[in-house]
Amino acid sequence: MKNFQTAFLFFALMAAAPVSQNIAWGDQDPKPPASLLDFTKGDQVPKVAAHDWTLGPIGARGWCQAGGKRAEGDTSESRQILITKVSPNGPSANQLRPGDVIVGVNHTRFDSDARLAFARSIEPAESSNGRLDLEVFRDGDVETVTIVLPKLPAFADTAPFRCRKSELILRAGCQGIYRRGLGRPSLPSHLNALALLASGEPGYHKMLIAYAHDTVAKPLAPNSSLPCWSFSFTNLFLCEYYLASKDQTVLKEIQRLTEYLVRGQGPLGTWGHSFVDTSRDRLIGYGAVNAVGLPCAISLVLARECGVKVDGLDESISLSADFFRRHVNLGAIPYGDGPPNLQYGHDDNGKNSAAAILFSLLGDEQATNYYVRTALASYGIDREQGHTGNFFNMFWSLPAVSLAGPKATGAWLDEFGWYYDLARDHELRFPYQGYPKQRPGNAYSNWDCPGAYLLHFSTPLKKLRITGKNVKEPPSFTSAEIAETIAAGKVDYGNADRKVLEELLASWSPIVRNKSETELRRRKIAPTVPSRLTSRDPIERIAALRASSNFAACSRLLEDRDVTVRIAAFEALARINRQAAWLAAVQHLAKHENEEPVFTQAIGSMFFPISIRPAAAGKLLAAPSDRRAAGIAIKRLLNDEDCLVSSRVAIGLPALPDNELVALLPLIYEKAKHGSIGNVMFSNKLRISCAEILTKLKLKEGAEVSAMLLADTSWGKVNRMPQAAKLLKSYAGHGKPYLEPLRQTAKGLTSSGDAKWRDLINDTIRSIEEAPEPSGTLRSLDSI
Repeated sequence: MKNFQTAFLFFALMAAAPVSQNIAWGDQDPKPPASLLDFTKGDQVPKVAAHDWTLGPIGARGWCQAGGKRAEGDTSESRQILITKVSPNGPSANQLRPGDVIVGVNHTRFDSDARLAFARSIEPAESSNGRLDLEVFRDGDVETVTIVLPKLPAFADTAPFRCRKSELILRAGCQGIYRRGLGRPSLPSHLNALALLASGEPGYHKMLIAYAHDTVAKPLAPNSSLPCWSFSFTNLFLCEYYLASKDQTVLKEIQRLTEYLVRGQGPLGTWGHSFVDTSRDRLIGYGAVNAVGLPCAISLVLARECGVKVDGLDESISLSADFFRRHVNLGAIPYGDGPPNLQYGHDDNGKNSAAAILFSLLGDEQATNYYVRTALASYGIDREQGHTGNFFNMFWSLPAVSLAGPKATGAWLDEFGWYYDLARDHELRFPYQGYPKQRPGNAYSNWDCPGAYLLHFSTPLKKLRITGKNVKEPPSFTSAEIAETIAAGKVDYGNADRKVLEELLASWSPIVRNKSETELRRRKIAPTVPSRLTSRDPIERIAALRASSNFAACSRLLEDRDVTVRIAAFEALARINRQAAWLAAVQHLAKHENEEPVFTQAIGSMFFPISIRPAAAGKLLAAPSDRRAAGIAIKRLLNDEDCLVSSRVAIGLPALPDNELVALLPLIYEKAKHGSIGNVMFSNKLRISCAEILTKLKLKEGAEVSAMLLADTSWGKVNRMPQAAKLLKSYAGHGKPYLEPLRQTAKGLTSSGDAKWRDLINDTIRSIEEAPEPSGTLRSLDSI
């Protein structure tokens, strides 16, 4: 064991960073090829291509072809790896060169995914004699090239717990960070500092003290780029540092960061890239971005433990926890304020994993168990994907899984340990990989952030709150539950037989249940299951609903106490008789005005899909014969917190009778001005649709909100401003009282990139100023 440690540490610490040899991308096709490339026959990497890969500890990078139906892609069809770069001081320095093509390992040609086969050959080589034999095509021939790697034990069955390999990687990786230094305070540097802190090594204390004090001495500005990202991770580091060191120097900065995060929270308990617009109580731009909202919430929980006193801190934490608790047992936490995600697998961009840590800190056993279980079920391509890249999908993963203990982490790494071996370069810097189809040059590509991985190997030490310290009631899964959870992550739905898919309708996982039913319906199979609609187990009731064709029996479960069952009941009704299901939804919404937000989001998605046209939406709104119930239901959906729901209802409002439309005008005016509080990236459609109604009725409020929308030059202006200009111009001379704010906006548009929008505003002003003086006055809402 001592030989393992000495050789591995020496090589990791002495390896040099520069990569001097590389191969340029080709200049062939502007599009990815339709068929597999063969580099042994002279093919080149296309000009527009995905990134190359770190090839583990051999000290080289290589490109393999990515394909697959998913947007993120996979490398399942690759059979070759083209060497693109070789480090001068890595194990491959005198063995490989750019342009070499790896066609196999250990005297066997690749006959499956070349990337996975290569990655899975690393551990057997390191844990035996260190020899990795590669079959390399070079100069027209295939030869065996032997790369000698430093020896390293294999992952233990309980890794990273009781695992010598994990211990050695953590030690050598942290020594590498220490040797290079932490640099200026930044998000990647915070993660590296957290890794040093998580190691518990006293030798890093002076560096950590200096770094923490430097962070305090260079306070973040609230108007900086993407402030919620920088504020949350800075607060996270400083809180963990204070809880470990009790260094009073950082408390004032923790207090300041916490105050901004509390005040910058959106009305639903979420955060966006930037802080909330307090004048409208709305998140701006894209709206909620839960990938940053979760670290914001985690940092607030830690700040409270640090003892800081901030007005509204407890309420902010509770509001955030209420929001993220919504998605328990329903799917993956979505990008923003939308419904639970069933599309991207069990852990979309690491948000379920981060939620597991949040709720473990809050002591919420049910939410923790669910989110840990979804983290455990996410590996392989499910874990490799992620919006804008998979950095945070990886970062939060193993810390969440580790909450369930060594049996769970061992099972997870048995499936996904190859990825760690592939990502771990010869310097233990774990360069960012990205998902298979991701293009080079991603924002994370330049992050020197081995700490993001080293934190994973520190979880057995439990030195930090985010690595499990002081978790009072960690999840406790049986071996059977762990096996069932791992199995949920590897279902091959397209090739599974009918019986398997029917059994999976009763899976613990909502993702598995949904995909299994989707596959059965695709095959036009009406499933049969032993589960009963009257079962005491909600999962069995859901399974029975997915198989039932009895409208009346399914209708009885609309009153179920469990919201997941109520949603499944409406899904079943919509499948059996869509028109009757919509009428039932109207009655339900009229009867239950306080129905949960995830329920109304589900109703919106079921009956008002994103592709719905105004005529179809109007037909739905006008269909119920019970107009009293219809009025209540329409108002409920139009006033839904989710802009994606309310906007699709709004486009159908012109189909309503005049008396019903008039009754909704105050709400229509409010939605035109401000939109809904959630999913604000979709607010344009809602606000413009409502402004169109006010304009069609020639109400003065229509001119007011049209001018307001035209003066708004924030994100989404490309669609919003031209439509608003058209509406305001339709008022002709009646629009003159609303021009002054537009003049001020135009004066502020001084850059060359603003010229188009300045010209649009000035053209609108000129058109209205040149219009004849209006006769009479516009009606207002008060007059109707």
